[in-house]
Amino acid sequence: MGAGSDPGLDSGQMASPGTPSYVVVGSCIVDFCVSVARLPARGETVLADAVTRSLGGKGANQATALRRLGGEVAIVASLGMDAFGDAFVDFFREEGIDAGLVHREGSAPTGVAFPMVLPGGGNAIVAAPAASMRLPVAAVEAAAPRIRQAAALLLQLEVPPAAAGAAMAVAREAGVPVYLNPAPYVAEAPELAGAASVLIPNEAEAAALGGSPIHTPADALRTADRLRRLGPEVVVVTLGEQGAALSAPGIQRWTPAYPVAAVDSTGAGDAFCAGLVDARGRGASWPEAVSFACACGALACRGHGAIPWLPTAAEARRLAAAAAGAGAAR
Repeated sequence: MGAGSDPGLDSGQMASPGTPSYVVVGSCIVDFCVSVARLPARGETVLADAVTRSLGGKGANQATALRRLGGEVAIVASLGMDAFGDAFVDFFREEGIDAGLVHREGSAPTGVAFPMVLPGGGNAIVAAPAASMRLPVAAVEAAAPRIRQAAALLLQLEVPPAAAGAAMAVAREAGVPVYLNPAPYVAEAPELAGAASVLIPNEAEAAALGGSPIHTPADALRTADRLRRLGPEVVVVTLGEQGAALSAPGIQRWTPAYPVAAVDSTGAGDAFCAGLVDARGRGASWPEAVSFACACGALACRGHGAIPWLPTAAEARRLAAAAAGAGAAR
């Protein structure tokens, strides 16, 4: 199964009957989340209403989200030789995530980030990935046997582009579908996007890749079509509270977001990516997978921080069923 084939699940790639096996390559970052009424201007101090500390980073979020949805998950990441790094290893063990492929970096600390959460759940984030950006290609090469046996590879760009590219090359050679969340946008993003089976940018990343701004779902659909010319078979542009735009062979569809009382959107995009990967891994159609992913993303906004609010599959199905029932009643 190559990048141009259907990124579904091959039964021979399951860790146990009915359970897809996934590999996530990505960052592990400790989030210090502050709630603010507004973002500070240059030279200004804004007092936060609250502060919380939690484990996060797009790699850890996506791996945890996939695990809570019921998949078998291994993570390839780089952690510092410090207490935060130890905390991540302990957490992965508790969640049932295979951390045997994690690299411990002696020259940099475990990454940290400072999400500033606005009223209504929007956020702005300052991140210092530190050890995450020291993930060596050698660590990816060590993970190659596991990647080759996976139902899917999911990764983002809070790791060195060389490491991301190496992981994608291993997966493509083995016919494993590659899901790339090109966040944050980096200079190498267009090249890496071309090596993905499925590209999952948000509106800002899609605009940077596509060269035109996105303001509406119609804009997102046009851009998704355009981004498929880079190489991915499928593109899904996430639009936050506006839902998601899907472009796949023979399909162009916008899916609205599920209404929730949003507290903090940190991690919502990671939950969406995991929902999309897992739904496809279990045989869902592309429209079904995007709808399930939207439910996962919405539920991740229920509270402060990312990992504590990543949903289970049962929770996502309940939200989808409740929304469907409310729509039928109108």
